Formats: sequence, C-alpha cells, structure tokens
Amino acid sequence: MKALFFLFFISLISLTTYGQVLTGNIIDAQDQYNMKGVKVQNLRTAESFTSNDRGYFRMEVLMGDSVTFSKEGYVTHLIIVEDIDHVIIPLTFDAVGLPAAYVYADRPSMYIPGISLDRDPDRKPMGPGRVMPGHSRSHTDLTPGLTLDGPISYFTKRERNKRQYKRALEKLNRQAPYLEVIQSDSIKQVLMNRFELLEVELDELIIGFNIYHRDHEFLDMDHDTVLGLLYEFLNENVRRRREY
Repeated sequence: MKALFFLFFISLISLTTYGQVLTGNIIDAQDQYNMKGVKVQNLRTAESFTSNDRGYFRMEVLMGDSVTFSKEGYVTHLIIVEDIDHVIIPLTFDAVGLPAAYVYADRPSMYIPGISLDRDPDRKPMGPGRVMPGHSRSHTDLTPGLTLDGPISYFTKRERNKRQYKRALEKLNRQAPYLEVIQSDSIKQVLMNRFELLEVELDELIIGFNIYHRDHEFLDMDHDTVLGLLYEFLNENVRRRREY
C-alpha cells in the first residue's frame, strides 16, 4: 500500500514540477487594446519577458508560480499560475485626474412626483454622480432637462480609470506582506537551512503552498501570518516526504 501511495505521490510531484509554457495577451483594462512593452516576470526564477506589439507574452512556468505584469503608468498585476490556458491580462491605467470642477444644482424647475426628489431650493449637495430630472435654470416650470450634481470630472473616462486604479492598487497593497515573504532571499535561506532543503526542493514546496492557499490570495495578512502559514506548510509536507 505504501509503495502504491509513493508512486502516486511521485507522479503528482512530476506533474506539478514539469516545466510548461504560459502564454497570453496583455490589454488595457479600459480601452481593451493590446499593450506593448509590459514586463512579465516569474518571481520564482526572476526570468522576465517583454510583451510585443500584439501584447503577446510567452514564459516557462510551473504550476503555482507567481507572475507579475508591470508597466510604467499602470498598476502591477499579479497572478498565481493554476492552469496553462492562454490568458488575457488586463492592466489598469494609473490615471492622473483633472482637478474636480464642482457644480451643484438648484431646485429642479420640473417636479415629477415619485421621480424628482428635491423640493428644497436651499438643499445641500447630494454627492458626486447624482443626476436629477428638471432643468435648474429654466424660465418656465415645464422645461424638460437634467441636472447634474457633484464634480463634473466624476463622469469622465479619466476619473473612471482613476477609480479602477485605486481598487487595483488597494488589492496589491493587501498582498504586500505575502510578496515580501516569497521574494526574500534571507527568508529563503533560513527555511532551506531549517528544513535541510535544496533550493529546487523549496521552490517546489512554495508552489504547493501557493496552490493550497489560492482561495484567499493572502489578502490582508500581515508578514508574520504569511510566514507562519509557510512554516506550518513546510513542516507538515517535509515530514510527510521523509516518512514515505
């Protein structure tokens, strides 16, 4: 029974560690055009590739590898390799917004029960992106129109890009402690010494660690939590390897 389990374990490791090729295209998240000159880097091997005119890239990877996509003016994108299908990677523009031009509406000149919500001519601003029926400067009570409330720039493409960038950057910041642990040469050396591993053996185990925790993507974990999870994973899996 142990012999069968050992053969199964070796087969599983072989499938996981066999080098494969990840391909894909990188596009602008807003305009959907192909992006040239994006740096694609495998964090495990430090190998990098620059996307061509069609946004195409090709890189040798192992399952569980962490791969980053970076370009000046865009927020860095991180993926953990889970399959080798051709992938589409959207990068979000680091937009520099125009100064917001604020405009606040007067009382709408046409009030529609159940639709127009504003009856108070001395109302306070209702916030960005608000659209109300009724023209704010009409000369009659029945002039149709719309009143925009809030910063005009809220409706622009540049502002939409800026909001997308903010969300993407927030996610990357939430993964920062994980990236610090995985990319630290000093931590890697300590773990190799502690568990008596070769570098290639540690790399294989880190791939398994990434796959095991892919559901939560290490979001909002501090440095010590990530390191603790990695230590626990290595301790358990190194022990199992040596038992069989």
